[in-house]
Amino acid sequence: MARPPIIFTNTLLFSLSGIVALIVVPWYGMSHGYDFWQWASFLLLFCLSGLSITAGYHRLWSHKAYKAHPALQWLFAIGGALALQNSALHWSADHRRHHRHVDDNDKDPYSAGRGFWYSHIGWMLREHQGDRYGDYSNVRDLQNNPVVAFQHRHYLTLVLATNLGLPLL
Repeated sequence: MARPPIIFTNTLLFSLSGIVALIVVPWYGMSHGYDFWQWASFLLLFCLSGLSITAGYHRLWSHKAYKAHPALQWLFAIGGALALQNSALHWSADHRRHHRHVDDNDKDPYSAGRGFWYSHIGWMLREHQGDRYGDYSNVRDLQNNPVVAFQHRHYLTLVLATNLGLPLL
């Protein structure tokens, strides 16, 4: 059986961010040091990205557990791009599919039955989903959300702005 094709954008983003985190960040710290504002920025961005995935992508958009003011939605959309976990539309479509097919290794987009590596990152690096990739029929409600739609259309720009622009700022 042939291996699914590599998703080069995701693979490149994860590889480059990993290299920067392992090499550039420690080098900068050893040669220049970090001050209070850099540590505060790190903590703020770390919390923003985590909260955007858990409270935004997961609870707000995937499960529709609550309604949020557009300002909070924008914050979650920007923080979600910072987290590098795909657009809110794509993430929510996969997550809803995951809950619907949690007991089916072939239909669950990130089935734990396929192993730890696959369920945590491998599913984002190769086109395992075949013709289901880009199937947003289960998130029609989110396609009508202007914040989610904007973030989906401009995801790569937001990723670069948040992951390069914010830290450099």
